[in-house]
Parts: sequence; C-alpha cells; structure tokens
Amino acid sequence: MAFSGAVFAQDDDSDEWIGGGSESRSKPAASSSYDGGDDSEFANDADYAQAYARYKNEATSKAEINRQRTEGFSRAIMLGVRAQGGTNTFFGSNSDGWSLGWQAGGGLLVKMPLGIKDLFIVPELTFNFRQYRYEQKTDYGTNEASIDIMMFEIPIIVRYVLEDYNFYLGLGLNIGLKLTGSSEFDMGLDIGNDKHYENTIATSGVEVGGALDLGYMFSRYVHFNIRVVQCFTSLLNQTLVAQKEFMDSTFLTFYTTAGISIFF
Repeated sequence: MAFSGAVFAQDDDSDEWIGGGSESRSKPAASSSYDGGDDSEFANDADYAQAYARYKNEATSKAEINRQRTEGFSRAIMLGVRAQGGTNTFFGSNSDGWSLGWQAGGGLLVKMPLGIKDLFIVPELTFNFRQYRYEQKTDYGTNEASIDIMMFEIPIIVRYVLEDYNFYLGLGLNIGLKLTGSSEFDMGLDIGNDKHYENTIATSGVEVGGALDLGYMFSRYVHFNIRVVQCFTSLLNQTLVAQKEFMDSTFLTFYTTAGISIFF
C-alpha cells in the first residue's frame, strides 16, 4: 500500500516550518485602513467608524487648542496709547482758595496678564500738563495765583476685568516726576499798587499717590475709563517756597481724568 504525505522542513534562519508546496506557505494579508469614506471596506463597521470619528475629533480638538494657545500667547501682552483730560485741586493744610484747575496729557500703556483669570497689570508712561488755580479774598483785596507744571507720570495699575459686563476696576500706585514748573502770584490791593511775583511758589520734584480706575470696554481694543488720583506727598517744596502766604501749607494733589485707550 502506498501513501503519500507532505514533507516539512524547518528553515535554518527562522523558527517557521516550510511545507513541501508553495501553496502551503502563509501569505501576508493586504493592509487596509479606514479613511472615513463610504467606499472603504470598514464603512459598514459601526464600531470602527465610531472609533475613527473619535480619533478625528480628538485630533481636531488638539489642533484647535494649540491654535488658540498660540494666538492667546501672542495677544496676552497688548500695547496701547491713552489720551486723557480732567480737573485738579489741592487738599492739605492751609490749602483753602485753590479751586479747580485743569490738566491734559497722554502716553503709552501695556496690558499684561498676572496668571490669574481676569487679572492684569497695566503700567503706563504718560506726560501730563497741569494748571492749578488759586483765588483768595483778603482784608486788603484779592490774591490770585497759578501753578503750571509738566509731569512725567508712571501709573502702575492692577486691573480686574468683569468680562460679562465689559467693565473693569483698577487700583494701583501713581508716581509723578516734575519736568518743568512755574508759578505766578498776584496781590490785588483795593487801594491800587498791585504786586506781581513769579516763581515764588516752589514745587517739589516727585509726588506719590494712589490711583483708582473705573473703565468700560467698547471692544477688545478700545477702552474708556475714569481715573481718580490722590497724592500722599506734597507738591509744595516748603524749603524753597518764598511766598509767605503758603509757608505753612501742604499741597496734596487730587485729580480726576477721563481717558480713551486704544490697544494694538
């Protein structure tokens, strides 16, 4: 009786067994992938389609997050300009007679996040011209005076933004450095012979105060705000003042301004 059997041999270079016929060797399966189209062989496989949809959604979400993160970083620090105008006066000892003066100015500001949601720090560099006015009745007539001063101011404001209402509140420090200053004093006498003095009201070179901001954001780039500043140090230089009416005075500047800020 004769019988036949398949002959197998082990390849020397591998652990696989090789059959006697070529048809017995295993062939690698053709690779296929699902691209989301209806022509794919996986189009009718619900589980595979759902897994593919999740993959696409995650990939899109990650790309969007990276885009927003890049965009947010580029816009996190905003540079702008601010123009302002308002009124001023003095508080302090022997400051009666100083009425409302005026001031105007402008400068640069930078808005930077502090790492806490809706909290920013906004330092500024501004130039402001101020004019203070004085008028006081005396037993002999009327005294009038004015102080003109150009200030370089550095407000440093911590700002909290109420995003839902487009409002913000700010609190900070205001440092003023005098660039130029002059004064005039007119002693009006009822009997005539009026007297005029110049630069007899000496002003100090530095003043420091607190600042309070209340603002409204018309858009991301255009803001309107009201700023109130109360200084803690006297603008009067008591060492150099020559006008005897102010020898014992303390001039604490108080001013209110309205300003428009435009960011880039």
